[in-house]
Amino acid sequence: MKNQTTVTEFILLGLSSDPQKQILLFLVFLIIYLITLGSNIVIMVVIRADSHLHTPMYFFLFHLSFVDICYASC
Repeated sequence: MKNQTTVTEFILLGLSSDPQKQILLFLVFLIIYLITLGSNIVIMVVIRADSHLHTPMYFFLFHLSFVDICYASC
C-alpha cells in the first residue's frame, strides 16, 4: 500500500509576526548581505587588478569569493 498523503497548503512561518521586528530583522539581514557582497567583490577586484596576485593561491581565493557571493545570493 502506497502513502496517499497529499499536501494542499504550505504555511511559511517567519522569525517574527511583529511588523516592527520584521523591519528590524530585514535591515539586519540586508546589512549582513551587503557587507558579504561588498567584501567579496573587493577581494575579486583586488586580485584581478594586481598582477602579483595571479598565483594559484589567489586563483582559488578569487573563486572562493565568487562561490560565497553565489551562496549568499541564494
